[in-house]
Amino acid sequence: MANTSLLKKGAPPSREKAPSVIEADPRPAEGKKKPLQVMVPPEVFDAFSARAGEEFGFSKGAKSQFFMAMWEAYRSMKR
Repeated sequence: MANTSLLKKGAPPSREKAPSVIEADPRPAEGKKKPLQVMVPPEVFDAFSARAGEEFGFSKGAKSQFFMAMWEAYRSMKR
């Protein structure tokens, strides 16, 4: 049986404040981002993915970077 004679009666000890995992996010804060999803035929998706890889390297975020480059080119044409 456990020795409970060392336990004190009363309120439990207060919890230690743990650092927030969300606030300690090491990623750079480039502003809020929202997802954008479109449905395209598989051959368009494959061609877009290949071109994004050629332009920005075959790594995570290449399609997003390629889309943003296309968007900036579009915006500069509209002016």
